Amino acid sequence: MAYGNKVKFHYDVPVYIKAQLATAAKKLNMTATELLSKTIEEEYERVINEKKANQG
Repeated sequence: MAYGNKVKFHYDVPVYIKAQLATAAKKLNMTATELLSKTIEEEYERVINEKKANQG
């Protein structure tokens, strides 16, 4: 389901992870969705950069 430039997808997240995410996001003055998106983007960049470093 598309929401503007966002795609909504469903996955099961354990309750304790949701609580940790909400707590961390609140401390950073962000929403849990923003924090999760930021974390995924940063991990993606890390993996891509690691792949590039290992290739050359």
